[in-house]
Amino acid sequence: MEFRVLGPISVIGADGVALDIGPAQQRAVLALCLLAAPRPVSASRLIDALWEDDAPAGALNTVQAYISKLRRVLEPGRARRGAASILVSRPGGYALDIPDEDLDRRRVSVRVAEGRRLLAAGDPAKAARELRLALSEWRGEPLAGFETQRWAKDEQAALAELRLSIVEDATEADLALARGSELVPELTRLMSAYPLRERIRRLAAQALYQAGRQADALATLAEGRRLLVDELGLDPDPRSRDLESRILAQDPALTPAISATVTTATVLGRVAESAVLHRAIAAQGHRVVLVAGEPGIGKTSLVEDAARQPAGRVAFGRCWDGGGAPPFWPWAQALRALTGQSGELAEITGATGEFPLYEAVARLLDAGPVLVVLDDLQWADPSSLRLLDFLASTRPCPELTVLATYRDTEVSEPLARTLAALSRLPHVERVTLGGLSEEAVAEYLDRSGRDPAKAAEELRRTGGNPFFLGLGEEAPGAVADVLRGRLATMPPGAHDVLSVAALLGREADLGVLLDVLDLPQDDVLDVLDGAVRSRLLTERSPLSYAFSHDIVRDVLRDGLAPLRRRRLHARVAAVLERRGTHLAELAHHYREGLIIAGMATKAIEYARQAARHATAQFAYEDAAAHLAQAVELTGQLPVTDLALKCDLLIELAEALSVAGLNSRVQPVLDEAVELADTLVDGERLARAALGLSDPLVWTVYYEEWTASEALIGRIDRALRGAGEQWRSQLLAASAMMGAFTRPIQESRALAALAVQEALDDRSLLRALSAAEILSRRLGTPAEREAIIKRMIETARATGDQLDDWLAHEASYVELVVEGRLAEADPLLARLGATAVRLRQPALIGLVGWLAAIRAYLAGDMDAAIAQAEEAVRAHPEGTLGRDGPQLRALLMRALAARLRGAPGAALAIAEEVLDGGDGQPLWAVLRCQALLDLGRTEEARAIFTALSRDGFAALAEDLTYRFVPGAVSEICRALDDTEAAEALYTSFAPSAGRLLGWSVADQCLARLAETLKRPAAAAQHHSAAREFASRAGLPLPPR
Repeated sequence: MEFRVLGPISVIGADGVALDIGPAQQRAVLALCLLAAPRPVSASRLIDALWEDDAPAGALNTVQAYISKLRRVLEPGRARRGAASILVSRPGGYALDIPDEDLDRRRVSVRVAEGRRLLAAGDPAKAARELRLALSEWRGEPLAGFETQRWAKDEQAALAELRLSIVEDATEADLALARGSELVPELTRLMSAYPLRERIRRLAAQALYQAGRQADALATLAEGRRLLVDELGLDPDPRSRDLESRILAQDPALTPAISATVTTATVLGRVAESAVLHRAIAAQGHRVVLVAGEPGIGKTSLVEDAARQPAGRVAFGRCWDGGGAPPFWPWAQALRALTGQSGELAEITGATGEFPLYEAVARLLDAGPVLVVLDDLQWADPSSLRLLDFLASTRPCPELTVLATYRDTEVSEPLARTLAALSRLPHVERVTLGGLSEEAVAEYLDRSGRDPAKAAEELRRTGGNPFFLGLGEEAPGAVADVLRGRLATMPPGAHDVLSVAALLGREADLGVLLDVLDLPQDDVLDVLDGAVRSRLLTERSPLSYAFSHDIVRDVLRDGLAPLRRRRLHARVAAVLERRGTHLAELAHHYREGLIIAGMATKAIEYARQAARHATAQFAYEDAAAHLAQAVELTGQLPVTDLALKCDLLIELAEALSVAGLNSRVQPVLDEAVELADTLVDGERLARAALGLSDPLVWTVYYEEWTASEALIGRIDRALRGAGEQWRSQLLAASAMMGAFTRPIQESRALAALAVQEALDDRSLLRALSAAEILSRRLGTPAEREAIIKRMIETARATGDQLDDWLAHEASYVELVVEGRLAEADPLLARLGATAVRLRQPALIGLVGWLAAIRAYLAGDMDAAIAQAEEAVRAHPEGTLGRDGPQLRALLMRALAARLRGAPGAALAIAEEVLDGGDGQPLWAVLRCQALLDLGRTEEARAIFTALSRDGFAALAEDLTYRFVPGAVSEICRALDDTEAAEALYTSFAPSAGRLLGWSVADQCLARLAETLKRPAAAAQHHSAAREFASRAGLPLPPR
């Protein structure tokens, strides 16, 4: 069955005949489900789309009837009460469960992605074919017949933009094939239709140039420049200016000679992939190419071949899977090769902090063209991945190229995060290696003296995997048998020697091998010589051997019986301990070598030391991993040590918090608190209670949390037994965490007491942070100004960049509230730059959210949505409940829908959030507004009456929050609710002359005064609102 939206909505049955999918509204239901697939569409969304602002009383029954009829059409043979399998019911609504290939829109996505990949890989012919096939899916105007429907307009616009971008990509591919002459007529038509679209104009200019019309090409670009300047007041894109220069210079690259565009690859069967690497290297700077594929597919061979070509400095960093690699291991190898220095990364750079270390590495890589090859990122430590992300995204090195390989079958969570971050960068390319083609297999067989006529058979047998091809006649599944056969021809004891070597990692030190093995030295050397002859090992130096491929090592290591493997790890650990090897490596071997319970003590101690060492190297995720392993090992101790486990849990929580992994902190601290209670240990209880009570957490999440009673109880319990050194911090934490479960004035009094009892600058800053955030709700301007001034002074005294950031974030908020946006905007830019420099995802996410609010205030809802969604990408975690970053972004979408005249869409979002149980009362306010917009007054009145009961007790937390003040003042006036207006006027009056949430306070007060029939006060407030908006440079919403 085939579903089509790129034209009139239709469904084609297995016999090729179109199904009768009913009248227009029933087809619209199907279209909405197709556009959302595989996500569900709620009934309320369908109702709003079908009837917009005028849904009949029985709308829900009608929608359900359409769903039932569509199910009968799509599954005519389904039993009467049998479960539907195509148009299914899911939480949240109705969804189409269909394969990607059955929907034309999804087929287009697949072909476009492949076409763009091929184009980037230097194969324009295949790229053009894929892109033209994608265009062939269009059969007329998408969603034809629904042009006047509000729900269809945005979708049609998006699909039109998609088609035009595909046309542009296909044209670029055709130009790479020197087909300019035949493209000129179509591009001329497109220029007329889209005169201000610069990419079309550039493509047309290049086509004209290829057609021998240089003057016309230059005139085309000049006309584009004139239109941009005259009609938009904009300068042309730099790419347009660059193309004009290249045409004037008659750049030969504009008329490519096909088949001679890239350096020929020397790696068999990898011409296109090699071309991508060579182009990146030739660009000499700020390029990253990620090479992915299964084990044995040839990733390392490809990047090593490419690395032979460039002039300038080249360095390799190979990740280690032997366990216990020190932080920044691959980068340390590369920097040692480039600088000639020894030691770990912090020693090479001389850095004294995480960001200084990153910056120092960047400076070392800044001098001249540098190529760094990072092999096997699937085994990279998290800190190495963070450094790669930093160099690619935050601190570009103008002449640095990075080639990195990884197994896409073994992607860890830290690597997945890094790949996601890199995928958004325009200078990062990804090459995925598949099996060799039949032609390449035939050439391989011919070169190795085997029968090329068997290429098809070998391709089926090996999947084109070069490593498996190299095994000769053995099947890939029999790698272990192949190795056993080769071991049988080697000296006695070969299996023992190579098994120990496999446990040591990618490379085996001869001295360690001899110390671990209870064998004569000559016997060990004979085995190693035989392994080299059998191509199982390669000799890296007279004292070091490496496996010919990771697969060989995997087979040897995996073939060890569990008890024997543990015994060998224990022996390796004892040898390494005598040699004073890396702490992380020792921790790994002791952990893997547990034979008797007593060994756990050493394993824990070395894991703890490795964590401290990682922290000293600013590798916080590595530290957290070591500590998590230490916590797990406490269960192996011969005698239970609750105090040790509690300390380890607190250290783990601190490491996770510093690493930005906040969502994993809470359960760790919960367990630490339970242990501290069991131990009746006041100091440990205080440390655990303060784990999620940090000014950074308060600042980032103060809009989101509703702190749990358990968390508040934990803090108050610790406070009762705490010594003087903990009191101020615990008082501040109690003030903040209890702010939504007790009267706000009580929390403010606790914060003031915390300020008085602070014994040092850090405790004082924590207390001031609590006082400042709590003052955002009820504090006077003078009080807030005094607190913020003292915060800045205290942060200056601590000399900590994070303290300074928190103090100036408070200052930014106050400037915005006062309408001093000309001062606030540069400060927000500074906060953003510092957040990036500090490598704090939580701060980067918060800056994104502040920027979204700033765009909302300016009336730019496109920018508000974009900034809110960027904040989610920067830091998707919400720590303390309430409504995480995803709901923040959804709120911006809902507000935008309502402001753009689509209250039905806003209502659908609000109801979906409320139905899911995630929404705060502010979502009920939004729902009430949307219902009023739709003319459903009595439903809105019922919601607002519930919200305003007991002086807005249900809305107390949100009454001066986000969009709520403006919304409730509008609702009061629309419902003529004088009682609610009186309460709100009293609440809002102290904020006159300032912003209240995201609204101009005086405009809210003016609406309330109108509801209360106080025309003089209303006029005065309207005048004040206009004056504030003018001074702040903000648009004032309609009265």
